[in-house]
Amino acid sequence: MRKFWFRLYSSATIASLLLAAGFWKTTPLYHAANTLLPSVAVSPGNQVVAQGSPPACSAIDPITKGMKKERRATAMAQLARSTEDWDFVINEWIQAIEDLQTIPADSPKRIFAQKKIAEYIKNLELAYLEAVATTSSLPFSSFDNEIFDQQLRLYLSYIAAVGTPDILIVGSSRALQGLDPQQLQKSLGILGKGELKVFNFGVNGATAQFVDFQLRQLLTPEQLPRLVIWADGVRAFNSGRVDRTYQSLVASEGYKRLLAGDRPTLPKSQKESANTCQAISESTISSVTTKIYQKWAPETRLWATATLTSNRQPRPCNLDPATCNLQLVSKQLTTANTGYSTFAINANGFIPMNGTFNPKIYYRSHPRVSGRYDADYQPFSFAGKQTTAVNAIKSFLRQQNIPLVVVNLPLTKDYLDPVRLNREQKLQQWMLKQTGEGFIFIDMGRQWLNQNQYFADPSHLNQYGAAAVASELAANPQIPWP
Repeated sequence: MRKFWFRLYSSATIASLLLAAGFWKTTPLYHAANTLLPSVAVSPGNQVVAQGSPPACSAIDPITKGMKKERRATAMAQLARSTEDWDFVINEWIQAIEDLQTIPADSPKRIFAQKKIAEYIKNLELAYLEAVATTSSLPFSSFDNEIFDQQLRLYLSYIAAVGTPDILIVGSSRALQGLDPQQLQKSLGILGKGELKVFNFGVNGATAQFVDFQLRQLLTPEQLPRLVIWADGVRAFNSGRVDRTYQSLVASEGYKRLLAGDRPTLPKSQKESANTCQAISESTISSVTTKIYQKWAPETRLWATATLTSNRQPRPCNLDPATCNLQLVSKQLTTANTGYSTFAINANGFIPMNGTFNPKIYYRSHPRVSGRYDADYQPFSFAGKQTTAVNAIKSFLRQQNIPLVVVNLPLTKDYLDPVRLNREQKLQQWMLKQTGEGFIFIDMGRQWLNQNQYFADPSHLNQYGAAAVASELAANPQIPWP
C-alpha cells in the first residue's frame, strides 16, 4: 500500500519534502503526550518547513488550503507507523476535502475541485485502511474466534460511544449478514417507534450454547439490551451435531480468564481533545465522505446498503447517511478462517454482503451438498445441549424482563431439499412449543424461496435481503419494541 502515495509525488519529490522537513524514518510523529512534533507547513514553492506552533487561521483561497493539506498528508504518510500517525493523515485528507467543498457551484474552479476531491477520497480510504491495519492488538485475551474477538471489541466501543443498544441481534453468520441493524433503526423510526439503537452481535458458527454464553456469562447487566432478536436457523438448535464453535470457545484463554473474573474491557483514553483551530465539522469520517460522494463525485461512488421499494425490489441508494450505510472499503485487510474480512464489519456489527446468488454460476466453484450429507443436519436432534442452552436463555431473559424474539431467517428453494425441508418443519413445530411469556417465534424460512436477488448464497442473505428482513420485522406487530 505504501506505493500508492507515490501516485501523487515521485520518489525524488517525496525525499526532498522529507529532507526539507527534517524528518527521517526513525523519527516518530508523536511523543508520549500525543502532541505532534514540529508541524509541517508547505510554502508556495512546495518546500516543507518545520514550525514550532500551528499557524493562525486566516482567509486563504480554498484551493490553496486544500492542496497544502494534500502535500502535508502525503509527506506524513511516508512516516506514519502507528494508528495515531495515520489518524493525523486521515484528518488532513478530511480537511482538504472540506476546503474544496466550499467552492461554489458557479465557480470556474469547481470542475478542478471535483477532480481533486475524487483523488482525496481515494487517499482517505487508503489512509483509513492503514489506520485499521496498525490498530493495536486485543486489549483482552482472545477467545480463539477472530470475528468474535473483533465483534466483542466493537460492542464495548459501541457502548462507550453511544451507550447500550436498545435492541441486540445475536446468532451465527446468518444473523451477522442477514439482519441490517441500521435499516432496522431507520424502519422503526419511520413507523414512529423512536430513535432506537440496534447492534448486531452475530458471530460466525454461533449456536444456542454460544448465544447462551454471550448473554448470560459475557455481558454484564449494564451491557444487556432491552430486547434480543435471535436470527438464525435449524443448525443453531441441532443438539445432534458436534458444536465445534463452542468447544473452541471454552478451550480459549479468553474464556478461562473470564471464568477467573478477568472480564474483557477497553482501556480508557486520556488523550481525547478538541481541535480548536481547524476542527472537523462532521463528527465522523463516514458522514464527511457520504456528503462528498453525494454532492461531488457520484461517478466514484462505492456500493451501499439499499433501501427498498414497496414491492421489496432493490433500488439505488441516495447515500443519505440516515438511510444508507456507505461502505468505504472493498479491500480486505484481515480475513478470518470463515472467509469474512473483519474490516467489513460496520459500526453496528453488521457485514453487508454484495452480490446475488445465481445457481448456474455459484455451483461452478462450490459443491452442491444435499441435506442428507450435510454435517449441520446429520445427526439431528432437538434433545440435548442446545435445548438446554435455549431454556437457560429463556429463563435468564425472563428474569431480566428482556423479551426474546427468535427469527428463522429465509432460505432459497435451491437449498431446501427434502431433508432440509423436513428439518425446517420440525424446527417450526419445536419452536411453537417454546413460545410463551417473553418468547416470540417468527418463521421467515420459506418466505422467499424464489427470490434469489435477496441472497448471497443458498443459505445466506445479501445486503438487500438483510434490509428487507429488517423492514419486515420493524412492521411486525408481534414484536414488543422498546
